Amino acid sequence: MSAFLGPIHYWLYNQVKIVEKREEKLVSEFSSKYSAEKIDELIYPYRVKYGELKEDKDLTELVAGKDIHSWLEAAVDSAQSREASVIAALSDEYSDLELLKKVFSEQAAELAEKAKIRDDQEKFELEDLFEIINEHFVERMPCDRLSGAIKEKTKIIWKHKSQLHQEFWQKTEVELDLMHKLYEEWLSVFTEELNSAVAHQREVEPDYYNDIFYLK
Repeated sequence: MSAFLGPIHYWLYNQVKIVEKREEKLVSEFSSKYSAEKIDELIYPYRVKYGELKEDKDLTELVAGKDIHSWLEAAVDSAQSREASVIAALSDEYSDLELLKKVFSEQAAELAEKAKIRDDQEKFELEDLFEIINEHFVERMPCDRLSGAIKEKTKIIWKHKSQLHQEFWQKTEVELDLMHKLYEEWLSVFTEELNSAVAHQREVEPDYYNDIFYLK
């Protein structure tokens, strides 16, 4: 693939930045509540292994002539792997699920509010709401074909193959149930902030999981 940057590349890069901003907030919140020195010690190995957070620069500057497909694939991999490892380390050390959920919840609410302001909307109807979620919630390269949506009048079922997110978390020793709890928290808060008449739930099976958005 050429180095040409199109809308899909910026869309994916925005998702990566959302994951990395959440990791920053996790580190900040746990450092404030517990020990900044201890938190730095816990996360240092994963910053070495998966790379530091991306600099706050435009995508064109970061890619700098590299193959955009390979660069984004690596960026998605490092962001998700590092966040999963950091969460696993924090969870193992402090067992503070409430603080983890607080960070996910607050980020979701903040991003939903920004989307409403950006699009000058008080609320989004179901299909538009789903498009906004798709824009913000980290996935993989579209060509991987790991997700697909079934759209009905009052419900959208977003189907994911298990490896979409799980393979990053499976690099850690944390239970996958924690990943699903945190992503469900993020999606449920984001959905309700976009339209309080729409609810979200996640169904988890061994080989796949579904995010369901439906009118209450």
